[in-house]
Amino acid sequence: MRPTTKTSLPVRPRIDDCECTPNVQHLFRRHYLLQSPMYYIRWIYAVLYSLYLLFFLRAPTDRDIVGYIENTTMTMLIRRDGKTGECEVITVSDCKLRASGGYKLKNMSLRYKTGRNGVQILHFTRNGDDVTDRSQMFSTIYFYHTHSMHTKSHLFSNSLVRHIVDNDVKTLQESSYTSMPLHYVLLHSSLSVLMWDGNMSQYLGYGDACIRESLVEESRNMSALDGHRAEEHWNSHGKDTFAGKLFRSRLALRDVMGRHGIDPTLLDALFNHTIVHSVDHHGMSEWSCLRFSLHPWDKECSLYQALNTSVYRVLITQPNLNPLAPNTISSINKPFYQDLYRELKNIDTSWAEVVTASVMY
Repeated sequence: MRPTTKTSLPVRPRIDDCECTPNVQHLFRRHYLLQSPMYYIRWIYAVLYSLYLLFFLRAPTDRDIVGYIENTTMTMLIRRDGKTGECEVITVSDCKLRASGGYKLKNMSLRYKTGRNGVQILHFTRNGDDVTDRSQMFSTIYFYHTHSMHTKSHLFSNSLVRHIVDNDVKTLQESSYTSMPLHYVLLHSSLSVLMWDGNMSQYLGYGDACIRESLVEESRNMSALDGHRAEEHWNSHGKDTFAGKLFRSRLALRDVMGRHGIDPTLLDALFNHTIVHSVDHHGMSEWSCLRFSLHPWDKECSLYQALNTSVYRVLITQPNLNPLAPNTISSINKPFYQDLYRELKNIDTSWAEVVTASVMY
């Protein structure tokens, strides 16, 4: 089969390359018609459901904190303690994220171990200071994950979409939907969850603590990933762990792309755009019963802060798709996406069901 792409222009990682240029105007119209209404509908549901959840929220435990790390892209930062060989270590030494109130997350580290008695967190520091409160620990990790590690799965999307549109890659047409207008709203709309002057989300119950400009800066910061390879996680933690399944999914996508004549230079971009983004959201949504503040430096989690966190998670981190046009690979009746769906089912059935063809939420 001949390749379906006309050129092999580089796909660059830039989350802020989301302007509505003439060649992608049709994608913005499609998004505002099919996907945007879901956020308004979902907001009503998120508020009502979050009020109900307030009766069942509980403080995070060591098991929750480690479970969240090991079942999201945060797992890519785990390293075995070189001295004892028993403890798992996470170290972030050069973070650019800022939170409202003038707070900066510069660095953090976590050491924990697992054994017959379960999971035990041994030590956690933030900006060099010890933190023992589990809610603040979880909040800090959640803050870093959602605005740094997860954001990196969005990085290639805008450039990939432009490549698909400019080169008329019909095989990947569904992978051009929603991503760019979604990023435009995130970075420029007053309804964005991010914190900046003129933002309205804080008054609607789902406002975040992260400063918009710091998210863009941190999205380009790859220092925490230096030397990290998925193969190492597969070998040390097993092929059925989150990292192991990610590695196997990447191999599956590579093979499917080869069978359908997709430019192999698009592998990493398409992998993050479809699989990594979707399964990371899937992992995040498994921890919706925890009570913590979205602001890592809040010493207590008030009733309003708990509601704010819950609305944010239901509206933003859980899948929010138009049931009439979900754009999941399982719903797209085209050879490439159906082939990928079958391959992912062999790795993890639940993953195969949630993976979307593009960044949809």
